[in-house]
Amino acid sequence: MGRDGTTTTTTTTTDAPRWVSPRRRAATAATTTTTAGWASDGDGDAGRVVRCVAGRPCVTCGGTLAFALAMAAVGLFDGLTIQTEGWETRGTMIADRQAPYALYSGDGDGDSSSATAYLETPRARRRLSSNPSCASQTDTYRQSQEDMNVIFQAKSGVDLWSSDAFAAMCEFTESYMSVSGYGDMCRHENVCDGLPAGESFGTGWEWWESRGDSSYQRCVRGYGYPTYLYKTAGYSGCSEYRTNSALQAKLATEKTCMKECAAAKASDSSASCTSLSGCSGALLTYDASALDAKFGLSGVTDLTLTRSVATMDSSRKSSRDRIYEWSFDIFDSGTLSKLAAPYAAYFDVYVDTRSSDVREFMVDKQLTTDMMLAMGAVVIIVVLLWVHMGSVWLTLGGIIQVLLSFPSAIFFTKRICGINFFPFLNFIGVFVIAGIGADDCFVIYDKWQQAKCRLAPGQSALDVAKHSYWDSAWAMFLTSLTTAAAFFSNAVIPIAPIRVFAVFMGAMVVFDYLYDITIFAAMIAWQHDRIIRYEQTGRNTVGSWFLDFWGSVARCRCCGGRSRKPDVIIDNTRERRSTSEAFIADKIYPVIHFLRWVLTLCLCGAFAAGIYSASKLTTPRDSEVQMLPEDNMFTKFSFLQRSGFKSSNEASVWPKVVWGIHPGDNGNHFNPKSKPTFHWDTTFDMSSPESQTWLKNFCEDTKTNMASSSRANCWLTYMDTWLSSNPTPVSECGGATSIPVPEANFYDCAYAYANSGSYYQFLNRPFTSAFYVDSNGKRRMKIMAIEFAASVLWTASIEELEKEWERWENYVTAKIATAPEGLRNAYQTCEAWAWMDTVKQMRDGVYIAGATTLAIAAFTTMLSTQNVIVCIYSLLCILTILGCTVGTIVSLGWTLGFLEGICITILIGLSVDYVVHIGHAYAHAARHEGATRRECARHAVSMMGFPVLSAAFTTFCAALALLRAVVVFFTKFGTIVLLSTVYSSIVSVVLFIALLAAAGPVNGFGDVTRLCGRKKLAKTQSIAY
Repeated sequence: MGRDGTTTTTTTTTDAPRWVSPRRRAATAATTTTTAGWASDGDGDAGRVVRCVAGRPCVTCGGTLAFALAMAAVGLFDGLTIQTEGWETRGTMIADRQAPYALYSGDGDGDSSSATAYLETPRARRRLSSNPSCASQTDTYRQSQEDMNVIFQAKSGVDLWSSDAFAAMCEFTESYMSVSGYGDMCRHENVCDGLPAGESFGTGWEWWESRGDSSYQRCVRGYGYPTYLYKTAGYSGCSEYRTNSALQAKLATEKTCMKECAAAKASDSSASCTSLSGCSGALLTYDASALDAKFGLSGVTDLTLTRSVATMDSSRKSSRDRIYEWSFDIFDSGTLSKLAAPYAAYFDVYVDTRSSDVREFMVDKQLTTDMMLAMGAVVIIVVLLWVHMGSVWLTLGGIIQVLLSFPSAIFFTKRICGINFFPFLNFIGVFVIAGIGADDCFVIYDKWQQAKCRLAPGQSALDVAKHSYWDSAWAMFLTSLTTAAAFFSNAVIPIAPIRVFAVFMGAMVVFDYLYDITIFAAMIAWQHDRIIRYEQTGRNTVGSWFLDFWGSVARCRCCGGRSRKPDVIIDNTRERRSTSEAFIADKIYPVIHFLRWVLTLCLCGAFAAGIYSASKLTTPRDSEVQMLPEDNMFTKFSFLQRSGFKSSNEASVWPKVVWGIHPGDNGNHFNPKSKPTFHWDTTFDMSSPESQTWLKNFCEDTKTNMASSSRANCWLTYMDTWLSSNPTPVSECGGATSIPVPEANFYDCAYAYANSGSYYQFLNRPFTSAFYVDSNGKRRMKIMAIEFAASVLWTASIEELEKEWERWENYVTAKIATAPEGLRNAYQTCEAWAWMDTVKQMRDGVYIAGATTLAIAAFTTMLSTQNVIVCIYSLLCILTILGCTVGTIVSLGWTLGFLEGICITILIGLSVDYVVHIGHAYAHAARHEGATRRECARHAVSMMGFPVLSAAFTTFCAALALLRAVVVFFTKFGTIVLLSTVYSSIVSVVLFIALLAAAGPVNGFGDVTRLCGRKKLAKTQSIAY
């Protein structure tokens, strides 16, 4: 068919038809072929697509490019905001219970890190100045989000209660506060009129700073046991812990008090320490946030973990971001290490805010650097694209198709799906799609070159496209369908960043495929027609080097720039295979064939070993989404902060029973910023004596039968104690001295108790916030909760947490069924249960996505090969790749956490492509009558081996760059890609080929089309070269 669409007959002198054995090749010197006889050249839709892409490449490329740019403009019209939050499940039963509770409890001020923090009153600090005009003033210490927490972790054998360790911690804290810049960001003490006697004026934390008039202020001294004790006891400095025997004796007394208090608190979290014999005259108060979780329990007398606080105030001369930057600079510059070096024999030091804000600052800063590494990996892919194709023009086309798929996917997710949340994970999609796009480019380019070699020299792009376009488009369609489906299937995981990433990546794969078969294919066709004259004349120009570098090199070596004779252009004995085809078929395949049975056994062994190792993959015991390496100071701080102290929210699991608010999450589950609205339970009422008595008994029964060490926080029990301890009856309580209170007085009585200053509800909110006045002017309660210590820790396995959750769920459900009418809509919830649910959903989602992908891979493999045996072999190889990769990361100590789940999600999508390509090529050859396993396997590996290995090598080199990243996700992602690339290339090109050569189907065996009687074998005796 000519470029005008008419059918032409071309007689060429060639060495053999397309499918012919070596025996017949020598006997055949000329063949007459009719271009109209090739597939996909008719006047149907398929033929029109080929004529459009290859016959009018500029129109095809320009039109597609304009369409893609329009989508990009619409998608990016209102900008793009990268977000990192949302790492929790939404929409599950457990998540729906936790969502309203977390929204209510997190919408207040204060410290929510402690399970018992709301039982503590604000700590009053003594004045640190001797100025008479300031002595009567008092500071109330309430830790803020900006304050820098200094965690001291004792070295082996060191007791932080020792005088030397106390002196070292005290000196380090004051040295940290002496670093330049701290004085501009610290929180100030109360204002003093005039400079206090004996004090000095300056700008450091220990100096007084003028406020511009006659008044002065200075920084609040660091809050912590070491700095607080020596000043409160009347001593002059930290060094006296080493030299003053009286202070050392006082320190020993304080340690005794803390041990007794820790034991008492473990038995009853509401126990008072002031009445203990060892606490007589003690100056330090029990602070669960400054004592390690094991201190004072089970015979543990050494303190291995404590903290001090350097108070900060962003409202003065700074901002929160400036505070975080200052703290990060101290760490990054090595100043922190220098400050801690003199005390290395006693402890390790970790510094951050209570919410790990400095760590988040470092992650944000490092993400930019690591994204540059990811971009560097993309550059490597681009360079290798040029090396493979030798064309700047086609390399540019590959870049264009990859880059356009990114904003096109943004258009799809934002405008079509209505998803405005854009997690940082989506940016790693650029790297993933660069690898997938390079694979597609290699396939379409190599099939074009193979078709070109089989035609007579000088054939137009339209002629070559008739023999290669639909073959390559079909092969890429199969792999793109499987890869896109693999990503889309992960949208079942109810975690917003992963769900959005799954949709975004699936869309990118689809758009990349569409741009590859339009833009890139059109650019190949345009280039082909331009370089024909260079091939015919043997002359090079600037354009030839730009379009066909390796061809230009060959022409220089062959003809020295002279025109070639016609008999050189059309040579009866010319090699009708590309160089890569010939090398793999003649050099590589014979070795594989010789070792085919050994390699088949290796495949079976790798499958068994991989599946066994992968079965050992466990879930994590740490709720943190680890973004920095384990040895990073901020990572260690976060772990100790969450699980090391008695107050740590992950040291113990505290289930809460909640009344007054219905569970549910009606927010947008694709957007973490979309929060649910409160759905209040208007039937909640506990004012009747029956309800009060039932709740009091429920607290006691649960404390005795379910709570660990009888630890519980039940406000009604505390209120009962408050009523009985008052010397005179409380007027608001109707004369009651214990529970139950008269129904008409109950809520007023409870409100009076809430205002007594001894209780804080829901960690962050004062107890008084639970009350409201209805339309009749009567006081009511809108929400209420009590909590108990469970018998497991956060660090327990997911299986253990699930068992504990079921135990509590069954118990609370049974108890609530017996409650009075106004208390029957209660439910139990807990941060630990939400964490457990998130990990469980992540785990189950990965398994579901894996099973879905395998099912889709089976479908696409069957669709491409139409052979049951090849399909089964393909699934065996895909499972081997997955098993070996997951087994390897298990041996590296990985668990199935968030980042690992995302990486495995990507792995599933990347593991099927190479196998599908090889299986498709083999099945196509096996449909020829008389073809042997050797010939079919040789054909498959020679046709697809080089494109597959090129794609693998490109991805491998790019993944190496990611291993130098700091952010854990990039390094783990690079590791997964590296492993999957190595295993995929070995399994598909070596082991899969060996299996097919040993036991592959031939002569239509296993072909479903023949079983249905729809297709006959091709009348060709052999397909060997």
